[in-house]
This record gives sequence, C-alpha cells and structure tokens, in this order.
Amino acid sequence: MKYLVLGCGLQGRVIAYDLLQHDENAYVTVADIDDDNLEKAKNLIKSDNLTLEKFNIQNREETVALMSKADVIVISLPHDWETTEAVYQSLAQTNNKKVVFSDYWLWDKHHLFDEDLKKAKVLAVPGLGIAPGLANIMVGQLAHEFDQLEDATIYVGGLPAEKGTCPIDYMELFNVEAMLDMYLTPATVIEDGKLVEKDILKPHDALIIPGHGEAEVFYTDGLCSLSKTMLEKGVNNVCECTLRYPGHLATMKELYDYGFFSSEPIEINGVEIRPRDFTEKVLVKLWEKVPGIRDITYLYVVGKGKIDGKNCYKAYEVLTRSDEEVGITSMEIATAYPISVAALVLAYENIDLYGVIEPENVFVGEFFDKMVELLAERDMIVYEK
Repeated sequence: MKYLVLGCGLQGRVIAYDLLQHDENAYVTVADIDDDNLEKAKNLIKSDNLTLEKFNIQNREETVALMSKADVIVISLPHDWETTEAVYQSLAQTNNKKVVFSDYWLWDKHHLFDEDLKKAKVLAVPGLGIAPGLANIMVGQLAHEFDQLEDATIYVGGLPAEKGTCPIDYMELFNVEAMLDMYLTPATVIEDGKLVEKDILKPHDALIIPGHGEAEVFYTDGLCSLSKTMLEKGVNNVCECTLRYPGHLATMKELYDYGFFSSEPIEINGVEIRPRDFTEKVLVKLWEKVPGIRDITYLYVVGKGKIDGKNCYKAYEVLTRSDEEVGITSMEIATAYPISVAALVLAYENIDLYGVIEPENVFVGEFFDKMVELLAERDMIVYEK
C-alpha cells in the first residue's frame, strides 16, 4: 500500500512512523517544504520503505504528481485556508484516492469541493486527530448506537502528568498560537436544539482525570462539523469542554483582562508590536516541553439518550501518556494515531463513499470497531463505560 504524508511537522512524522510500524506492506512518502522537518523525519523513521520529498503545495503540477502515486493520502499541513484550498484543487485533478486531513479550520468551507471530489472518485475526510477527530467519531458512534441521542459532551485536555511541575500547570503539547485561539474564541455549542455562544475562560464544572486528580472544565469552540451533523440528527445538547488543572484559567483570565492577548498594536521604543505576539513568544519559552516530565492527554465523551424506549448513559474514554524514551508527547500520540489508523481503515476496508464527508459520518459501526481495535494495538485503549 502506498501512502503519501504531506507535511512532516510534529504530527506528520509520527503518522508516517506509525504507518511503517504497523503496515508491513506500507511504502510511505513524506513531503514537506522545510528541510529541517524532513531531516527530523529521517532521524525518527528508520525504514527502507520511507521516501523523503521536498515540495511546495502551491506548485500544482508537482503536488498532483506526488498525489497520483499514492493510494491513501494524509494531509498534515498548516491550517490556513490558502493551503487547504490548494490541497483540494490538486486532489480534484487526481482519481480514486482516499484522503484524511488533520485540518478542520473553517470546516464548513471544506464542503465547497464536495462535487469536484465526487467526480474524481476521491473520498476526503477532514478533521482527524483527537478533538476534532476521535471525539467527533465517538459522538457519531453514540448517535449510531442510540435510538435517539439527546445529549453529548466532549471533555478533552493535554496536561503535565502531575500538577505543580510546569509553569501555570501547562506544557506546550501543541501549537501555542492555536491554543490561544481556542482560549479566546467564544465557544459555539448546541443548547436546546439551537446554536449558542458561551463565554471564554470561564470554568463551569470539574472532572476527575483517573490517576491525575481534579481538572477545571470550560467550554471551547471545538465542535466543528458536529454543530451541523448532530443538529441534523436531532441531538438537543452538544458541547466541547477543555480540561486544565485548577488555577490555570484564573491566571490566563488575568492576562486576558490586563490586555496581554490584545491584537491592537502598541509602540515600544519606536517599534509597533501586538501584545498577543509578545505573549505568545513568552509562553512558547515558558511552556517548552521538558524532557523527563511526562504529559497526558485525556478524552472522555459522554452520551445520554434513549435505547428501546429507556433512558441510557454511555461514555468512551481514552488516556495517552508521553513516550519519553522515543520523544513523543501524549498529544502527538493522541492526534497522530487516530489519523494513521483512519488511513489504514480507508486503505483496507471497503468504504464506498466519495466527496467530502465528516469523520462522524464515516467511522461508525464496524469501522469504529476497527479503529478501536487498531488503536488498542498501539496501547491507545478506548474504554466503554
């Protein structure tokens, strides 16, 4: 099976590594514009079945040529629309491909290319990873299992394994810029069958992470396509909540209130600078991953509804831990493995679908079971409760 992984940053190279570890028939090409990323992929992945290519996604001819050689394509590129649009435009010039994206930024715009991909017999599933991604799939599976799913809540967070070991009880487990966007964007949730916005940086609940203690719960804007697909399925309440250790949000809220996240430029010694840009640089340094300090990523998805006329409750739970020996964070594991497993399912299962389709509408039923089985082979256990 021939795989193409476009983008080999933190996530992409782990995906390529995993495909070669678990598919004995895999030939993987990793492509990136950044020589440093390609070198890091080469150092991580020791396999004769790995090919490295330097490419520019804006070079249509080059990109289509790379895509045409693959059976399954994994997109792990930056999440700006210019890049995503270029990916879709190239995919539309290929034929009979299966594609998974880590990207779900501006998720509704992905569907602009639905008809073009159907004509090319290309299946594209955007939004794989942990949340969005596996979280969406779990909600989709709950809707599949219940006669009528009524409520669904996603709890998710990446944290140091122990409170008190890192500044503000956090460690950079994914892009700080994206994380700040998550903090500063009002959360859209489904409430009483309607889309509503929730306040930012405001804890509203608490949850115990097994073996790691209490976490604060606050709304974040991570439903993506669930805000459409679950409304279509008649689900009354759906939300995503992020988890942080107690006290973290209070500190971040103070920084917000004092203007440290403002995008309005200020002048310092004759130079204009946005406070947010300065704060990001400080936080990147402050939260730099410290070797030897373990981190965890926790996902807990709860559904309530009716089965055979009875009120029922069901949950799915996953907890990943960093591999300090290999040098892979828990978030890299939690995001990369669902993507590589989804690629394997598309590669070997008979999924007769084309166009742009949400993960919660693809990986349910027998395909959900297969994903759970393959994740277990990676010690990423999905528990039912």
